[in-house]
Amino acid sequence: MEDFLFADDSKTIEVAGATEPFHILIVDDDEEIHVITKMALGDFKLDQRPLQFHSAYSAAEAKEVLQARDDFALMLLDVVMEDDHAGLNVARWTREQLGNRLIRIVLRTGQPGQAPEEEVIAKYDIDDYKEKTELTYRKLLTLMYSSLRAFRDLQAIEQYKQGLERIIQASAEIFSARSVNQLSQGILEQLVALLTRSKVAAYYKLPLDGFTASGDSTEQLQIIAATGQYCSRVGEQLKQPEVREILETLRQRKDQVAYQIHNNTYYGLYQTSHGAFYMLFIEGVGELSETDQHLLTLFMNNTAIAFEHTALLQVDK
Repeated sequence: MEDFLFADDSKTIEVAGATEPFHILIVDDDEEIHVITKMALGDFKLDQRPLQFHSAYSAAEAKEVLQARDDFALMLLDVVMEDDHAGLNVARWTREQLGNRLIRIVLRTGQPGQAPEEEVIAKYDIDDYKEKTELTYRKLLTLMYSSLRAFRDLQAIEQYKQGLERIIQASAEIFSARSVNQLSQGILEQLVALLTRSKVAAYYKLPLDGFTASGDSTEQLQIIAATGQYCSRVGEQLKQPEVREILETLRQRKDQVAYQIHNNTYYGLYQTSHGAFYMLFIEGVGELSETDQHLLTLFMNNTAIAFEHTALLQVDK
């Protein structure tokens, strides 16, 4: 059997800024377990997303870390720490009190007799149970693939649900400006969940004179719908000088809908019949099928029409 101490060099785990990492929480009172796990998985990626590790050395510390952020994909959790059932208590607390159903929980133990596998799996809402002596490098990789794929798919389902909820809420007042924003938000959330494993997207409006006014046209981009980190910035003007060249290139094509993918980010520009422009930005997009392109074009076309009609209705009032 392979030795658990499988890594042969040490490196700092760095996460590419452009790609959202999977956040992994290691909970173990043995510092060596933290070190060798990070070393072994330093180059691991799924869907081009790296790992970012967080450490806790006790059950109490683990609870603090879990309360501080809600986007952990996986928790590698030692059973025996402060006491023989510390890890089991953290697992139960995470599901029942914290209410986190998305994080994948893998229990690891160096003393299997303390918590028999069959009993633990039956009583606790965990996703896997491993003895540390059996968790070889290959088995650890298999564990990461299966756990992170499960988290990824559950997260997408949750995004579908949130997007559908917004769409249903918006249908009650379909002609109000607030409702059009909410409807666009809901559809965008579902699109992002369907087309990419990321959840970072923004939909901008550029005023009619945005390309002719002096200065950087991107400074006049207003966020009208968003997901992920941009959600709290809907309604703001967004300054992104690095987008200017892409924006100008798309406009020069003179197509009603023009797009390009740069550094796994989708940039789509839509021009209405009245000369207004809308730009869609989605992180984490690879190649797009014809169906994917069609869906994004429909989104930009129909939401642009909805926003334009809403603006006309507001003027008429």
